[in-house]
Amino acid sequence: MKRKISRKVLRIFLIAFLMLIYSYTLAIEKIPDSIIIFEGETVKVNNMLGFNICPKDKALETSSSSSKKIDDVGKTTMEVSLFDNIFVKNMEVNVLPRTKVIPVGNIAGVKLYTSGILVVGMSEIEGTDNKKHRPYENSGIEEGDTIIEIDNNKIFSTDDLISTVNKSNGKDLSIKYIHDDETSVCSITPVQTNDNEYKLGLWVRDSAARSWNSYFL
Repeated sequence: MKRKISRKVLRIFLIAFLMLIYSYTLAIEKIPDSIIIFEGETVKVNNMLGFNICPKDKALETSSSSSKKIDDVGKTTMEVSLFDNIFVKNMEVNVLPRTKVIPVGNIAGVKLYTSGILVVGMSEIEGTDNKKHRPYENSGIEEGDTIIEIDNNKIFSTDDLISTVNKSNGKDLSIKYIHDDETSVCSITPVQTNDNEYKLGLWVRDSAARSWNSYFL
């Protein structure tokens, strides 16, 4: 009887351990290779226990944490680790200067709108075939570009973009985006994940200043 109970407890422990490993594996896969932020913003890796981030060139000097505020404009490399001892990956961070708009003159009922979705990073996707995919590869889209339309429908928020991609059912999407002040169009085929979602492999966020939360799409 005791032996049966012991085996049952062992199986439960083993299943829990494997699920934990799987959760951490998924979390690591979702960490982008590179991101774009504005000066003064905080880079956060993951809420799961053990994830730490610190500047690569100061990994031995600086105490690491799961988030890091960056004030210096330019490119920097952040080292991501688990429990300060297990190296996970390097993440390139491009820090842009904040731009302030100061209105002058008389206000005449004019409203300023910023439409489109900013691409702030890219990452591989694991499809239902358990293979790694990069749907964005060779599309021309790069970090810092702004997605403004999909299949001739304007995109105003990340919710619009996520909904449109999921409704595609894996069909090619015609994406209009702005790159270096020029408008271009490309085609990307979303990849279906094991969560029954469709992804482009892009980290995005609203261009409007009301939200700086990034989403993996």
